[in-house]
Amino acid sequence: MLLAACGSGGGGVNSPGTNPAPPAAPAPTPAPPQTPTPSPAPAPTQSAEYLASGAAVGMKADAAYAKGLTGKGVTIAVVDTGIDLNGGEFAGRISPDSRSFDVRIARCPNCAPETASFPLDDVQGHGSGTAAIAAAAKNGSGMHGVAYESTIIALKIANPDLSGVTEGSTSPIREGQGGNAAAIAPAILHGADKGAFVFTMSLNGVATGQIATEHKLAMDVVRAKNLLFVESVSNNVGEDSFKGQLAENLVGSDLSNKDWFLFGIRVDANLQPPPGNGTPGALADRTLAVVASNIQTVDQNGAATTVTGNSFAAPAIAGAAALLKQNWPQLGGREISRILLDTARDLGVAGVDEIYGAGLLDLDNALKAQAPALTTGLGTAALAGSSLSFPSVFGAGSAGGLNAAVSNVVVMDRYGRDYRANLGGIASAQAAAPRGILVGGLLRPIPAAWQPAPINQSGVLGLAADPSGLVGGQVARPTQSGAFAFRTSADSYVTGRVGGSIERSGLATGAMLRPLGIATDGSDVAFVRDGWSIGFAAAQSRRSRRAPSTDATYGGVTVTSPEGFTIGLASNRERGSALGLRGSGAFAIAGGSTTMLTLGWSRSLAGMILTGEAVGGATSVDTGSPVMRFDGPILSSGFRFQADAPALGGIGTFGMTSPLRVDRARMRLTVPTAYDWHAGSISSDARRLDLAPGSREMNFELVWGTAIARDGWLRFGFAHAISAGNVRGVSDTAGFATLTLR
Repeated sequence: MLLAACGSGGGGVNSPGTNPAPPAAPAPTPAPPQTPTPSPAPAPTQSAEYLASGAAVGMKADAAYAKGLTGKGVTIAVVDTGIDLNGGEFAGRISPDSRSFDVRIARCPNCAPETASFPLDDVQGHGSGTAAIAAAAKNGSGMHGVAYESTIIALKIANPDLSGVTEGSTSPIREGQGGNAAAIAPAILHGADKGAFVFTMSLNGVATGQIATEHKLAMDVVRAKNLLFVESVSNNVGEDSFKGQLAENLVGSDLSNKDWFLFGIRVDANLQPPPGNGTPGALADRTLAVVASNIQTVDQNGAATTVTGNSFAAPAIAGAAALLKQNWPQLGGREISRILLDTARDLGVAGVDEIYGAGLLDLDNALKAQAPALTTGLGTAALAGSSLSFPSVFGAGSAGGLNAAVSNVVVMDRYGRDYRANLGGIASAQAAAPRGILVGGLLRPIPAAWQPAPINQSGVLGLAADPSGLVGGQVARPTQSGAFAFRTSADSYVTGRVGGSIERSGLATGAMLRPLGIATDGSDVAFVRDGWSIGFAAAQSRRSRRAPSTDATYGGVTVTSPEGFTIGLASNRERGSALGLRGSGAFAIAGGSTTMLTLGWSRSLAGMILTGEAVGGATSVDTGSPVMRFDGPILSSGFRFQADAPALGGIGTFGMTSPLRVDRARMRLTVPTAYDWHAGSISSDARRLDLAPGSREMNFELVWGTAIARDGWLRFGFAHAISAGNVRGVSDTAGFATLTLR
């Protein structure tokens, strides 16, 4: 014997050959009216018909409609009491495969069985009401269903009215209330065979023996075909809708079919549950709440009616599943049910419970990509937290070029859904990247150019510079904190410095490396003999708050000849960046290794001290990403020139510096551009970019200084940067004065 769980508008569901079931428990007394939360003004797309569709509004179905989803092309099987065949709500969308299932009965234990047939047209009204919640037409009047353009297979399983049917009677067998348990399995098998994707059945009760076995076998087919079955929770107060009920027949006592099954349970427009209700029991985690109290639908004649009951939660869920299926045909019942459960809005106590199940069905959230990723033949990379940040050595145009390259791609989420995405904006120029003239550099105390000339003023890597001012075998007072010098013999000495920048220049704008991921804070030492010197330097960068996962280690050596020629070789290893380029997620930069060659020359000529040097680098990048690769190393270069000469009773200095700039950075992006759901394959495009900036920064500086007081100096300077930050048309200009007293 089975009892309906339809709330208003339904009756009993009996196994054939038994007495009629007792009447269903009366509907619970409605909860006292509550003041609803004020709703926002409807958007222009929210028509009066939509606002009259309580179940659709409650699940935010307008988010699906805004994307053009209507359920078209998806078939919903309504296992119920038939359907209104002549009304306008279902016109043209009732599948010709719809059918009514016969009932076999015997008038007495020894009577021959006979077959009772009922027309497909709905007599009870329950089937039309549930079908309308799932799929009533959007026709400008009344309400509409959640998937209002879907196809309906109406599977009528009406129960016979056995009153007056006795041994020897000849009265015809009429249609009764409720549904026929024996017809459920044939209805499921027929719907699955005729292309239904999702079944909705708003009946509850008990069926045992062979009928129960057939239920399980039919649900096994739903599982095998990856379809979805939705049933309503019982309306009977406190009744476990799973244990010993139809749901256990279908899902199995071992829950083997649960991933293809959902329960629907009702809440009102204020998201409050009824004061008494059935429970989902062991299937609470497979249960979704839907607004199904005091909502509009239609009756068996197509007339508008207001209903309340769990019966009207199940078809709403079926309609939502049809919308997702329309958009992602590659998904089956298992995947779509998981999406709906995972994206539900939690209600009541945190987590799954017996009142709301997993929570309120939320189509707006269900349509959003969950854990989106870029998937190519080389692998998958998550988009969460993805970014790529370019320092000024690449110029600002690199970020724009990359953004354009990923402006139209396909991303996949954790459920295998494809989305067309514009990832423009994922790359950016570093907001705090040094560019142009550094004011702090202009104001820092700089060793006076008129002090005794160092052994070698060359050395962007600072490996042969002489911070101690050693001249003619005399050790002068160090000009920098931490500097040291000592003689080892009459014609040799050692000089160096601990704890400072290993990149030195007499120019405020003369630094070629800047903070680009090259470690410049460290120590160096030089061994000098007979005019030759060999220098060593080591540095470790300090992690910044902006990039705590990055650091760099530097080591290098230089050799200087008595003629002032210098050659240097250095290696810089970065973790979390490459030449200052930082990325994460799909554009992750695991690290980089840079090898730099320095050539320099320093000499006195015609009363001037001339210094020139150039540095070239090659950086190999470990992207750690299946999307992004560099074709070969990143090549970079920088150079500077400085001339010091007596002028106006002091020393005048002219400097020209081009900080390190990328000359070649050929990136290959493998981005997904199309998804073939029939084949389940992704097509990718290889997009090649050269990230080298289109301009080169040039800094010019004029300085005049004179000694004052005891061991002090006064300096005035002017600096101008062209294409500051390697951006064409950008310039910086500064003037400065420095007074130093020691």
